[in-house]
Amino acid sequence: MDTTLDDARLRKAVTACLNTHDLLGVLDLGAPADEYDPEMEDFARLLAAGGPITPEAVAGVWHKWFGDPSEQPGPPTAEMGALALDLQSLSPFVAS
Repeated sequence: MDTTLDDARLRKAVTACLNTHDLLGVLDLGAPADEYDPEMEDFARLLAAGGPITPEAVAGVWHKWFGDPSEQPGPPTAEMGALALDLQSLSPFVAS
């Protein structure tokens, strides 16, 4: 099995999902398509490790990149919940 291909497919799928949800609303303002690459790496790593993508996991990743490091992540928003569902649906891309 070509894990490089699997990794590339997973990363591409996670990027597409993040761009579709665009939680920051920056893509329509001209941000590049790779705007969410750091977050994509975190989510792809979680999926590849078999970890669940919950709304709380999304809130944690978002807080890591956009929150105040001296504070705890806030509760997930409805948008984060929707993103979590879509990201979790990508788990078949991960080789078992």
